[in-house]
Amino acid sequence: MEKQMRWRWIATHLAAAAMGAGLVSLLALRSATPEPRGRPGPDPLRAGPAEFAWREHPPASFPIPPYARHLSGVKVVLDPGHVGQIDKGGDWKRGPTGLREAEVNLRVALYLREFLVAAGADVTLTRAEDVDLGLSDPEDLSARAKLANDLRADVLLSIHHNAGPPGANYTSVFYHGPPGHSPASQVVGRHVVAGLSEALRLDQHAECPLVSDWAIYPGEGFRVLREARVPAVLSEASFHSNPAEEQRLRDPLYNRREAYGLFLGLARWAQAGLPRVRLLEPADGRLRPAQRVVVELDDGLTGRGGLGNQTRKIIPESLVVRLDDKPAPFEVDWARRQVRFTPTREAARGAGRLLVDFTTVFGQTVLHPRIELTPERRP
Repeated sequence: MEKQMRWRWIATHLAAAAMGAGLVSLLALRSATPEPRGRPGPDPLRAGPAEFAWREHPPASFPIPPYARHLSGVKVVLDPGHVGQIDKGGDWKRGPTGLREAEVNLRVALYLREFLVAAGADVTLTRAEDVDLGLSDPEDLSARAKLANDLRADVLLSIHHNAGPPGANYTSVFYHGPPGHSPASQVVGRHVVAGLSEALRLDQHAECPLVSDWAIYPGEGFRVLREARVPAVLSEASFHSNPAEEQRLRDPLYNRREAYGLFLGLARWAQAGLPRVRLLEPADGRLRPAQRVVVELDDGLTGRGGLGNQTRKIIPESLVVRLDDKPAPFEVDWARRQVRFTPTREAARGAGRLLVDFTTVFGQTVLHPRIELTPERRP
């Protein structure tokens, strides 16, 4: 019994000694670890109002995100709004202390071109200096739209800054006409709004920043948008008539922030897939008696491969086929991603424009949904 008690006493003291050594080692390790200098940062789980402040811009940094690769080959026409203000003088399109809107528009467009070219986009400017780019009249808005139409651009972005009461300062992005006129324009407009809001961090935010140009000119809209036959939007990033904003717009770094916001919007738009359609039959576009029409559907996503590549990206109920504004009965071959229909002889004789449109899982619609056809002519 005495021997067992002795061994128990020894074991207890050895365990205590080991625990003490461990505690000493832990204390030594903690004392050897340098304490962080300065005050600890805010706990993100207990952030107060100061940490939620929106106005402060982050440090200047303009990385090209990996998803911007989807801009590669995309045809972008940039239209720096207005020109020739040096000659017009006065306060025409100028801020309170004389900053010319045309000058700011151009700087933003040139910075935006740098970002887009770095991502592989095919970029054309309507002007690259304070004169137009080979157009007959610097203020000919029809010529600007025609340039985009002739290139069959994937998007036309007209860059502007707004004017109004001195206290006003918010972002607006305009599309043309009623909501159904060009769904593809409204889609790109949504992304542009988001990119500008993120980059500029203005105090004010319009209740609906994506606006029809009919709100400004009822039934007419802006000519550069009205005459565009491609997806087209016009951005009014902020108000040069606001004294504080005018001073910010003088700063090239602030202009680059705006350009980066526009770039992120366009990059996210391209990331979501750019749907297209292509006429397969008749190959020459001429409708003959009992001529079958076959159109290929490209959702802009399936061709990339990757996870879920075999799942359908087009919302079936969204598919619309119209021949000269009249619904055309059609069938769909989802395996080949084709739409097929045979117009009646009467319809073929009068046919001039075919519209094929759809919406994808990303909410994107066809960039160029209208296909010109040559109708059959009676002998």
